[in-house]
Amino acid sequence: MHPGLPEGLFMKQEDDAKTNHTEMDAEHKVQIGLIQALEQSLQQGRGRSDISSILNQLVEYTNIHFMSEQLLMRLHAYPDIGGHEMEHDHLIEQLRKVEDGFVAGDSEMTASEITMLKRLVVDHIKTHDQTFAKYLAKPKDMVLAG
Repeated sequence: MHPGLPEGLFMKQEDDAKTNHTEMDAEHKVQIGLIQALEQSLQQGRGRSDISSILNQLVEYTNIHFMSEQLLMRLHAYPDIGGHEMEHDHLIEQLRKVEDGFVAGDSEMTASEITMLKRLVVDHIKTHDQTFAKYLAKPKDMVLAG
């Protein structure tokens, strides 16, 4: 359970949105749970400080998650690290749009950007992260990337 989030909030991921890599799937569960918490807080009309707190947790967690994945890619000399990092940058850009809408006090824009973020994150998991997880599952010697 993530501090500050209601119990039972985490989305049960669809099988096709899993990577079958235990650590990545656990991190994705938290990340998607934070997105859902943000979405629900906005829908329920919770106070700005509550929404701001969840948004800040999502931003911090997303940055840590992406750093973790990128480190793992480097440790395993993942050949498409550049493309994967560009996808992470795109997701961070979408997260900034959520922040911008919230700061501007535009709840419709914020809700729309959260919906887009959730879709992009799930699509990212189904494509880039699953491809990376399959790469990790292949037997090979671990090579440190220079």
